[in-house]
Amino acid sequence: MQQMKMQGCEVEAIGINYKIHTNKTEHPFKIFSKSPQLDNANGQEIEEEEEARVEKSCSGVRHVLKNVSFQARPWEILAIVGPSGAGKSSLLEILAGKHSPQKGSVLLNQKPVDKSQFRKLSGYVTQKDTLFPLLTVEETMMFSAKLRLKLPQQQLCSRVKSLIQELGLDHVAGTRIGDDRVRGISGGERRRVSIGVEVIHDPKVLILDEPTSGLDSTSALQIIDMLKVMAETRGRTIILSIHQPGFRIVKLFNSLLLLANGSVLHHGTAELLSLNLRLMGLELPLHVNLVEFAIDSIDIIQQQQQQQCQVETEPPRRLLGTMQQKKGGDDGQQQQSGESKSD
Repeated sequence: MQQMKMQGCEVEAIGINYKIHTNKTEHPFKIFSKSPQLDNANGQEIEEEEEARVEKSCSGVRHVLKNVSFQARPWEILAIVGPSGAGKSSLLEILAGKHSPQKGSVLLNQKPVDKSQFRKLSGYVTQKDTLFPLLTVEETMMFSAKLRLKLPQQQLCSRVKSLIQELGLDHVAGTRIGDDRVRGISGGERRRVSIGVEVIHDPKVLILDEPTSGLDSTSALQIIDMLKVMAETRGRTIILSIHQPGFRIVKLFNSLLLLANGSVLHHGTAELLSLNLRLMGLELPLHVNLVEFAIDSIDIIQQQQQQQCQVETEPPRRLLGTMQQKKGGDDGQQQQSGESKSD
């Protein structure tokens, strides 16, 4: 684990599948409806067909994530984007160890890691700030430091002051957090405190669920800019979800993961997304946000990808038929030549 902290952590998700069941129509005997394990090559296909049959018969089953794979590298920010209900928050909760997928795995530096070990290496900032309104910024940081770090008091104080300065909260260090009833710091400053609480132990992986939610454009840009500095100066792997990022915010992301209905439509840079859209005949209009344009074009993107998959998986029947005809013709010619020789 110490070696991971020194070299940074590459997070890789492989084939994440996650389903949830609603209580209203949950299948009561699903555990007894599984197909027996088969040793033949069709065993996996039969099992998948049985799962699909159970899911179809039980309207309460929702496939939240479907075969999601991606990589997030140290010193970079990966932004997960997509419409509401795409599975962004569920994916982050799986990465943070809050939920377990039915299939798939999460690797750190190409090695499996358990939840307890990953929690020591990571921080998870939820969408809603969960802070004590009557504590000051400095008291909040110190409270988190005492819980997470086993250091002498002097070192704890030094760590807290250094982090407050890094977060740009020096001017409100002695101000209460506040809430709707108690006057305190601003929304952007409160979000910085929430981030500080999760990075007090200097994690190599930082996961954030919509860190700009509820903030104005200026505060949102400041938050993402601060995260960019954290990634580049401390080698952190930052994975976040975001809704409707602005032009300048998109430029700060190293890569994008576009989700729709639990499936990955794009994983790569913003430039690659723009290129893929053009190849599909979708030209980005002038002064239109790339991410918003991609989200608005999701139906077209899915249709294009489905057509491409059908073309790639369709067996080349005509080609085989042509080859068989040619082979038959060659055999016929050889047979005729043989008969002529025998004559």
